[in-house]
Amino acid sequence: MLLEPKALENIIVGVLFDNRFKWYISPKDIWFLDREKLEEAYRKKFKEMGLGNMGPFIVEDDERKGIEILDEDSYAEFAPRIAKYAVSTKELRESLKLNLLTKTKEDTFYSFMPSLYVNFDKRELYSLYSEPASYEDFVPENWAGGYEDFLPFIDKAEKYWYDENESVLLNFENDGGKK
Repeated sequence: MLLEPKALENIIVGVLFDNRFKWYISPKDIWFLDREKLEEAYRKKFKEMGLGNMGPFIVEDDERKGIEILDEDSYAEFAPRIAKYAVSTKELRESLKLNLLTKTKEDTFYSFMPSLYVNFDKRELYSLYSEPASYEDFVPENWAGGYEDFLPFIDKAEKYWYDENESVLLNFENDGGKK
């Protein structure tokens, strides 16, 4: 595991592509799918504030270099760049257990809560990110984006917040995982 989940910095993202699910712990900024929309929103906001034509507002990073719009077509180029951030369900589970022993439950909750679910097969992004970074507002054309509970969409085998005996380690789900 290259990065540890850290609220407001490194987020946990579930990705479905080609019917294969993966978890990533990565810097949060690489997951604004349509950076052109994000840049335009910054420009508009600064103009409204009377700050004129400032920018660019988005820092170019290695993972997204040359990929302004991350979608089902550009994911093939993006995936190898973020492979270093991939983490298995087992690794996440073990890290969660360790954090529950060494940190407060509240800190662990906010660090380990999955932030985004990106389904490239269905062209959907769902966010549970707790701060005012509206990932769902910056999705490509013909994509759906929403701020809503996506945990029921994740297969039980991938839910790292359950131990090997399917007991809840930390309850992120409103329905207790019954769906």
